[in-house]
Amino acid sequence: MITISKGFKRIFTDRLTALFFILFFLTFCMVGCGTLELNSDWRDREIIVDGSNDDWLGNMMYFEKEYVSLGLLNDENFIYICLIAEDQIIRNQVMGQGFTLWFDPDGGKKKTFGIKFPIGIQPGERQDRRKRPGGVPNKEKRDEADIEELRQARMKRMAELEIFGPEKEKSVRMPVEKAKGIYINVKLSSGMLVYEIKVPLERSEEYPYAVGTKAGNLVGIGLETSKIERQNVRRSMGGRTGGMGGRGGAGGTRGGGMRPQMPKPLKIWAVVQLASK
Repeated sequence: MITISKGFKRIFTDRLTALFFILFFLTFCMVGCGTLELNSDWRDREIIVDGSNDDWLGNMMYFEKEYVSLGLLNDENFIYICLIAEDQIIRNQVMGQGFTLWFDPDGGKKKTFGIKFPIGIQPGERQDRRKRPGGVPNKEKRDEADIEELRQARMKRMAELEIFGPEKEKSVRMPVEKAKGIYINVKLSSGMLVYEIKVPLERSEEYPYAVGTKAGNLVGIGLETSKIERQNVRRSMGGRTGGMGGRGGAGGTRGGGMRPQMPKPLKIWAVVQLASK
């Protein structure tokens, strides 16, 4: 018969209690820091990256707080992500400010590898339009010129993407078709924005831009829009300073006039369990 001393029992109990509190603290931090735990499903159908949600029926999760739906699929070689937003402010953020998808191949919250698309309106772009040499003779022609320049600028922004990492402080901008292995598309239709992307899991000579992980592993995934500047909010409202519908609400008064509140940028971070075959 084995006899356990009271001192050993006390040490064992104290350590068990300490372990319990450590686990509780880690769980609390995980929830409190806003980290989601999600599962990616194994791809059981063809996914065409065309900016349509037809391929994602039955695989979307709705996030009420963020006003978006998210779908995650993977196979042995790629991860597929779909983001759907019907909220006007989020649509404006994605198309105007730009949208970045981040990956942490270690399953944490480090921004190790990122893809920015659309790249958004670039600094000085609006000022450049105002400084058109020679001017435009009348308002109608000015409006036509502005619309054409906006169209050209938007086409350029949608033709390029920016890749960050995996080395620190390294980024490169390139045409979308030259990002080997990355297929990406964003479309606006019937008041709904659909963002689709297909990204290689493992880096190789064929796929130099990849997450850096394998099917069956944990991976950290972040989705965020860029910081919103106040002048961009005013422009999206057509110069109005009154109330604003959608996420964010209307601003309070300051200096005797109504000013819009700055809507919060979209920011989601999740630890995703990739499926294995």
